[in-house]
Amino acid sequence: MTDSRTPDRQPPDSRPPGGRSRDGRAPDRRTVQAGIARMEGYLLWQAETDRARTDAEALVAALDWPTTAQRDELVALLARRQLDLSRQSVTRVAARALQLRREYQQRYDALRRRVLVAALALLTALVLLNALLLAR
Repeated sequence: MTDSRTPDRQPPDSRPPGGRSRDGRAPDRRTVQAGIARMEGYLLWQAETDRARTDAEALVAALDWPTTAQRDELVALLARRQLDLSRQSVTRVAARALQLRREYQQRYDALRRRVLVAALALLTALVLLNALLLAR
């Protein structure tokens, strides 16, 4: 988000129509997946923006004292506050997900090394055993 008072808007895609790159090749799988993830994020954030505004309007509708201008201002303020809280929550969850990914990758790498060492030790033992049996 570039401005804290407006919802996120994705910049227009600079690629030519048809999903092809400038050199005419189709995008690779990673590019397509990244585009889908961006679109999903955009749609989820738009749904969150709509939900925040709807909740703010419902809350302000229960108040009988504000004028129309005050109601509009309260709706905008409450919606912005909810979006800020949502952004903080999403940011924390994303940071934790990255942290967990790094931790699990380290564990996986360590386990893979241990399995490889065990397999090599077993193979070495079998080769030695075979050599001893053939030497008799």
